[in-house]
Amino acid sequence: MRILMLVSMSLLLLGCASGPVDTEDDLIALDKAWAAAVVANDVESVEKICAPDLIYSHSDGQIDSYDVYLGRLRKKTSNYQAIDISKTTAKLYGDTAVVNARAFFRVLADGQQINNDISYTHVYLKRNGEWKMIAHQAAKMPPAM
Repeated sequence: MRILMLVSMSLLLLGCASGPVDTEDDLIALDKAWAAAVVANDVESVEKICAPDLIYSHSDGQIDSYDVYLGRLRKKTSNYQAIDISKTTAKLYGDTAVVNARAFFRVLADGQQINNDISYTHVYLKRNGEWKMIAHQAAKMPPAM
């Protein structure tokens, strides 16, 4: 049931990728659609949001290309169980947008459970009227003291 809800939400939010997305709130919604699609393992929606020249930098320093990142999602070698976004900001710079977020990621990667408090930055570029994610950079947050 949870997966069905996430897929439905993902498809609803993804609709903003095909229509005009020109406000910071629209970009935050698109970013949340990415997170929902990743958790639902909706690779087709992730493909639509990400550009073929995506550079995906994980919080452990591993860097994936678009093909490697999507391949890991398809093979479920990275099974994203939750991306709980707590804080998001977006800035538009013409045909470029930067989204910063704080989120808690629960991922089963190569058989290992990973639970990380993450700060990430996404860079989107508007191409042919559509916003595409061209970069993901994540950093682990230090444990709360």
